[in-house]
Amino acid sequence: PAPAGATTTVTARLLTPARVTAFGPSGPGSGDNPQLAAQAMGGGQSAPWYSQWYATPRFASLKTGTGLLVDMGRTVTVAAVRVWLTAGSGTSLQLRAGAKPVPSWLPPVASAANTGGLVRLQPGAPVHVRYLLVWFTKLPPDNAGHYQAGVYRITVRGQP
Repeated sequence: PAPAGATTTVTARLLTPARVTAFGPSGPGSGDNPQLAAQAMGGGQSAPWYSQWYATPRFASLKTGTGLLVDMGRTVTVAAVRVWLTAGSGTSLQLRAGAKPVPSWLPPVASAANTGGLVRLQPGAPVHVRYLLVWFTKLPPDNAGHYQAGVYRITVRGQP
């Protein structure tokens, strides 16, 4: 055992999620483009998950956000999440984490504003959870004059 007051460092490693699903304000299944959700785990830049497009960055007041629910399959310790976005800038998102796939059980643990490309989301301290939610609160502009998020890779680091 470690001496009293000593801290131990745990090396985070790449964890493999069980599944990913589209997630909207009403929970799983109410998110954008659910048929493409699995592509967010490694579809590549040419085959990402995209949200629906909206007339404004804040979903044209139709909803409070949209996202992707990452189910780890069991409770794990999460130290960091990386999200690769198709947009270079203009995206605001939160990392939410919890024990149940219900909006009220998924409080924010990290966030990034007006970002793009590779986004590193790291909770203030590792969290012990089964579910992670990448929640978009502001969408970046696309090339057609609309606003739409795109994710082509999500990785989770921590301990099983």
